[in-house]
Amino acid sequence: MRVQKNRALRWLMGLLAGIGLFSVASTAQAQNVARTPIPQHWISYADMVGNQFAEWLSDPADEAVVQLHAWLQDRVLKEGKPPLPPLVARVWVSPMGMVSQLELPATGDARIDAALRRLLMSRVLPEPPPPDMRQPMLLQLSLDFPPVAATS
Repeated sequence: MRVQKNRALRWLMGLLAGIGLFSVASTAQAQNVARTPIPQHWISYADMVGNQFAEWLSDPADEAVVQLHAWLQDRVLKEGKPPLPPLVARVWVSPMGMVSQLELPATGDARIDAALRRLLMSRVLPEPPPPDMRQPMLLQLSLDFPPVAATS
């Protein structure tokens, strides 16, 4: 599985919309906020979280990962359904480095939704977020499964 990053401006717009700044800001204020550069340490932290999620989502020793991969593979290969579109995750991280809140669109299977949430919320990130970082972060998760090995 891989995690794709949004462009910086879209990330900022989503971040600000997610924390409600656009709901109280005028259009002119929103345009000024959009021109404000995103601090590099926020971008670096979001990259680290995305990379960590990708690592967690590809751990073959984790039962939730095995279940998720099997479900994705069945969905595409057996049921003929299209792969899932990228999921935009809204992620809040506590000062202790734990994902404290996670909002994900539904996959269509409550067991998979629960396994995905459990997987991303049950581990500690390598570092806490910068104290000045606004949350939630928006991360785009592209879920796929390892290719099926060809038989000779």
